[in-house]
Amino acid sequence: ATYEKYNGETTEKVLAPYSLICKSSLWYVLAERENELRTYRVNRFHSIHILDRSFSRRVDFDLSEYWQSHLKSFEEEFSDHNYIFRIHPDLIATLKSLFPGRWMMTGQGDERGWLTISLNLDSDLMAKMLVFGLAGSVEILEPAGLIEEVLNQARKLPGM
Repeated sequence: ATYEKYNGETTEKVLAPYSLICKSSLWYVLAERENELRTYRVNRFHSIHILDRSFSRRVDFDLSEYWQSHLKSFEEEFSDHNYIFRIHPDLIATLKSLFPGRWMMTGQGDERGWLTISLNLDSDLMAKMLVFGLAGSVEILEPAGLIEEVLNQARKLPGM
């Protein structure tokens, strides 16, 4: 299979597919590669070729157990990059599309109807890109350091 990694790099892989999984409207393939189980997003496959070979699934494999463990590991991996934002309610559909499974509402709307959300991202850079991209429709609540970083970056913009 030809697969595009998160960073845009394209690689060739030989996979032994175990299962299709749908999470937050995204499809994933759980497959074994080089004796290790991995999860791949279906929409990142450029091409798939069926080989004239077979494989044996692990006899002790339990899909439910694997998936719960995978989700826990995923949450732990991104726990260092958790952000609290207040956003305009019209952006909820955009967040669902851009960050499926990585956000949740954490409170009621404020007097303007803006919603408080918790969002797990890959890095501070992604958080800053989100803030600049949604300028005027998002407020940073936490972490405090991100507020200062965004202000410093804004001061560096031409004409500021």
